[in-house]
Amino acid sequence: MLAAIASALHVLGIALAATFATLRLFALRRQDVPATRFADNGNGIAAILLFGAGFWRLFSELEKPLAFYTANPIFWIKMGAVAVMVALEAYPQYVVLPWHIRHSRKQPIEPKPRQFERMFRLCALQLPCILVVIVSAALMARGIGLPTPAPPPAAEATSSLPGAAVYATYCQTCHQPDGRGLGGKTAGDFVGDPAILAQPDAALLDTIARGKAGRIGAMPGFGSILTPQQQRDVLAYLRATFGQSASQASPAAR
Repeated sequence: MLAAIASALHVLGIALAATFATLRLFALRRQDVPATRFADNGNGIAAILLFGAGFWRLFSELEKPLAFYTANPIFWIKMGAVAVMVALEAYPQYVVLPWHIRHSRKQPIEPKPRQFERMFRLCALQLPCILVVIVSAALMARGIGLPTPAPPPAAEATSSLPGAAVYATYCQTCHQPDGRGLGGKTAGDFVGDPAILAQPDAALLDTIARGKAGRIGAMPGFGSILTPQQQRDVLAYLRATFGQSASQASPAAR
């Protein structure tokens, strides 16, 4: 639930940033002080949502572990675009903040025409940055940009299993094609940590259905997404491709 709220707030922040950045450009072109102030207030709200929800998702690891983001070069492209946006905002805030203060004190605001021109040029450069943020977020959500290690040899033999498609759709982004989760950084390492698949079917099916919070973050539950048969299929695929069959699970793990 918290993950969904954080994600929604982050998306809302991006949408508001794009909306108010565009409105501010129109206001600056008209040299309209009240409209510029209004758009600037909207940008402030957007920034709070964008950065607040973004850092909440990143460091609280509500959905994915921190390494899922930091191991992806697209994440750093996104952060670079955000840094440029912040830098471009320095001069507009230098100009507009005194306007807000003078307005609150009911004092006249006397802007200079060149201030509008400079702010317009700087704010226009923010729009491509916002586009980069939107595209980067969409790509990262699909796991694009993460290293893609080759699947293990057994994967070719098990690719026809019903659970293979389920794994590719719902699990592979974090656990990766080789089942190692970037060495356990983005998800459980089925190959490097045999204890995971040494658990009995009941325990693993419960994790698939209800999710699990661990040392590297929280895995969401798929009980409302996958049918019981699909859950059994993907577990069978995991065992056949990366680890032990149920009959091989150690007695201690049962």
